[in-house]
Amino acid sequence: ITETSISVTNESQTFHWTGYGLKLHIPSASLPAGVGPSDIVIKASLTGRFQFPENTTLVSAIFWLQCPVKFIKPVSLEIQHCGKHSGALSFVHAKHSQRDLPYQFKPLEDPRAVFSSDYRYGNVTL
Repeated sequence: ITETSISVTNESQTFHWTGYGLKLHIPSASLPAGVGPSDIVIKASLTGRFQFPENTTLVSAIFWLQCPVKFIKPVSLEIQHCGKHSGALSFVHAKHSQRDLPYQFKPLEDPRAVFSSDYRYGNVTL
């Protein structure tokens, strides 16, 4: 597991973690009124004790995002995928607070989580 952190202000920001294929787009005025800069901790892993739904193949890193405040505007997360697949690409998620391992991943059933056939990144709005 590797990690990085970014300081989020009320300015529009784009964070690109090139080595791990992650982009984070934060619009201006996303923090609640009166909240100063906040640090987001981002962790990435390529291996671990993970259990995926049947017929699921991992095609990107696993990411954990920890933020001490709730954003008041939607934040966009883009994850780069690799390889060509005959099946559809989709997002899976697990609760970070899960105490028992392995992490149990489930499909993310959300219309805001999409992959475009002509773009190497999947996009999910948080």
